[in-house]
Amino acid sequence: MSRGRSNAYWSGNPYSDPETEPAPGAPLKDLPPVVAERFRVLRSGLVSFEGVGETVRYMGESWRWAWEYGVGNRKLCWVHVVGTQISVTFTLSDGEDDRLSHGAKMASAIVRAIAEGQRTGPVKWCWLELDDRRTVDAFLRLAGRKAEWLGERPRPQRSPRARPRRPAGDD
Repeated sequence: MSRGRSNAYWSGNPYSDPETEPAPGAPLKDLPPVVAERFRVLRSGLVSFEGVGETVRYMGESWRWAWEYGVGNRKLCWVHVVGTQISVTFTLSDGEDDRLSHGAKMASAIVRAIAEGQRTGPVKWCWLELDDRRTVDAFLRLAGRKAEWLGERPRPQRSPRARPRRPAGDD
């Protein structure tokens, strides 16, 4: 999941103590002002999508603390603070990848992140450095589409059948 990034890279995460959870807004005060503003825009954009929640979660020795965004138990992305920069990891299923290829043109940074993604089974893990506001905005467009897809409920194959009610006291 950390293709192209060494343990030395991930060790730059300033929130390294597994016992000390950073506050959700910690990067806003810990990062340089320009980067903190990108984090603010990214964070507010992600939680503005219908059904998306935020969790600060310890992701093991490699990733350490990350900001996880998801719709219910379905994951949208993970935001990383490494050194004085932010980046994001997102997954794409085969179906999502196919939907993207039939949609609007994507920014070159997104296309590159997807092309360089690491496949594990039916899921591709993609990493993107959010080094400027344009890249944050491009990622939010992608994340908005994915959030919409995650919020879709698959249609049942057949209608559920009503179960007969048991009389009270009949165990």
